[in-house]
Amino acid sequence: MKYRLEPIVDLLTGKPVGYELLAGDKCCPDWDEQAWRDWYGFLAREIPALLPDLSGLLFLNLDGQQLLDPHISRSVRALREQAGRIVIEWTEQSFHDEKLVDVLAKLNFFKRLGFRIAIDDIGAGGGVDGLGRAGSIKASFCKIDGPYFQSVRDKSPEYLRGLCQHLSHNGARVVVEWVEDDADYRLALAAGAHLGQGWFWTQKDKSNDMEAKKGIMTDEEGEKNA
Repeated sequence: MKYRLEPIVDLLTGKPVGYELLAGDKCCPDWDEQAWRDWYGFLAREIPALLPDLSGLLFLNLDGQQLLDPHISRSVRALREQAGRIVIEWTEQSFHDEKLVDVLAKLNFFKRLGFRIAIDDIGAGGGVDGLGRAGSIKASFCKIDGPYFQSVRDKSPEYLRGLCQHLSHNGARVVVEWVEDDADYRLALAAGAHLGQGWFWTQKDKSNDMEAKKGIMTDEEGEKNA
């Protein structure tokens, strides 16, 4: 199965604190329920082999319905030995809000196993939205939705600063998604966000990866590293 890793970068140091693992080589695949179960079963085997060669944390997306799926939950539990390096990224719920209490119970269960929690899609609309979910559980990270961030590009940093302060009130680190250029980076930094994610760093990460691969091929250190 194909996946990609997007760096999540400290805005002050420019260094990655971890990576988000995303299904598909270009965009999120439109899978049915069984395909997603197969995906998380694959990750239960892939992640333990991946982590030794990866620095920092690994962010793993799960929506409310997936969290409550017994097959997927079992696959995530299989990663409990690596829990200290895995962040469960709670994405928008794809089902009715009356399941919220059950989802919170499952998230707290995973927290007790050592997994950290991130709230995704803050600023996206509908149902128990990101801001509401951020208030329902103490998370280590809160992620401002990419389209929302880009919709306020022409506004001052003060427009986002209150949101960043609110989200970080309980100790969460705020991540801004869809940071594409230097202007986006400066806006996120001025607004008081801690971390960033997007093309601004992904393109550099890919460039560095290509240079590393060229070096490996030149040094003839083996195809397994290429």
